[in-house]
Amino acid sequence: MKWIRKNAPPRKFQIYIKAENATYEDMDSDVKEALRKSLFDEQSGVCAYCGQRLDFDKTKIEHHCERSICNGENGTEDKRLDYLNLLLVCLGIGGENNDLHCDTHKATLDQTKGLPMQINPTIKNHIATISYSRTGRIRSSNPLFDNELNKILNLNLKYLKRLRRQKWLRIFSESKRKAGGINKDKMRKLLDRELVKKDNQFTKNFPAMSEYMKTKFC
Repeated sequence: MKWIRKNAPPRKFQIYIKAENATYEDMDSDVKEALRKSLFDEQSGVCAYCGQRLDFDKTKIEHHCERSICNGENGTEDKRLDYLNLLLVCLGIGGENNDLHCDTHKATLDQTKGLPMQINPTIKNHIATISYSRTGRIRSSNPLFDNELNKILNLNLKYLKRLRRQKWLRIFSESKRKAGGINKDKMRKLLDRELVKKDNQFTKNFPAMSEYMKTKFC
């Protein structure tokens, strides 16, 4: 999970939300497309939760605090058209068993099972609690956040752990010195390649993990 710096909403969206009786459900398709593009660019083309590269045509707009919860009822704040509450995510299905993760897994839960989720990729201090290991596991030093990574977003399912582990081991393998040990300069260059962007989009999966490895080992 990578920190997301929120930008200004796209102009079409700003105009739309000022209209009388504007709702997310009735949003015009061109407004929603502009919104999707803005979120895609803001996140440099990776899923807000798992960090895999996004296929723009296979994305979903995610409400961090669900429309059913942050709807202005029962004393809640209405965040259904709050740009700060909107993220772009993958379809959330992967692996041999088509296991659910990210927003798709989150959508199977309700307020009795931990929602609304607290960990938020737009809050830098939240992301600072996250670490990765050679097994491919993602963790948070905050027990609540760690539970949400596992129980709500399902980010440690076998499929995602395997992909992260493969990346971790490849970086270490390609960074080895012939005489033994790790060549930190070589590792830094490898990780820099993992963080390359093309047209403002990351070209590799899990850029947050690359940043973590670069900080920890280089």
